[in-house]
Amino acid sequence: MYNRNLRKPNPNKNIYKFISVKNKTSIMCESSLEYDTCFLFEYNVNIVSYQSQPSGFEYPFEGKKRFYTPDFLVEYVDLTKEYFEVKPSVRAVESEFVQKFNAIKVAVKQQQTSISLITERQIHIQPRLDNAKLLYRYADIQQLNPLQCEIVSFLRRQRLNKISAKVLAIKLNYSQGVVNSNVLALLSAGYIQADILNNKFNDEILLWVD
Repeated sequence: MYNRNLRKPNPNKNIYKFISVKNKTSIMCESSLEYDTCFLFEYNVNIVSYQSQPSGFEYPFEGKKRFYTPDFLVEYVDLTKEYFEVKPSVRAVESEFVQKFNAIKVAVKQQQTSISLITERQIHIQPRLDNAKLLYRYADIQQLNPLQCEIVSFLRRQRLNKISAKVLAIKLNYSQGVVNSNVLALLSAGYIQADILNNKFNDEILLWVD
């Protein structure tokens, strides 16, 4: 095992820093594509934690010992872990990379874990990515304000009924803008739910509490 340190200054690399509320630390990324991936990990309810550049490992390739560091290591709610390699799609189909990655998958399997390759085709799916970036702007609630408490309480009383943000504003007698900003903060912190994977956030999005 060996570790790479992206926090060490390197004039030849552009390093992106993602401040993760979920991990309570900064995540260092080597590309904008990795940076965008963090938004998806941050708001995937099945992911407990994630880290970039975890401990690397050796793998054999073409009769030689090679070293590999995954881009991310993710831990899920069921305690399983998975490595992720992030690559632009044009590089992911290059013959040399495909051969190396197949060898890496064999080495990972021997560790009794798994690795997935993701490209911009999986990362830049909309409206999921834009919604995640929007939620990130409202991250890190320290304490619920009175309106946020009122929103959560109202949605709980609806039980299985889903209420749109527009109806919520009418029922609580607040402006749509004020309700939307507080709804986004609650969604970001996980107090309420909405289908942000498939629906762009707007006044019509349906909200509920599990």
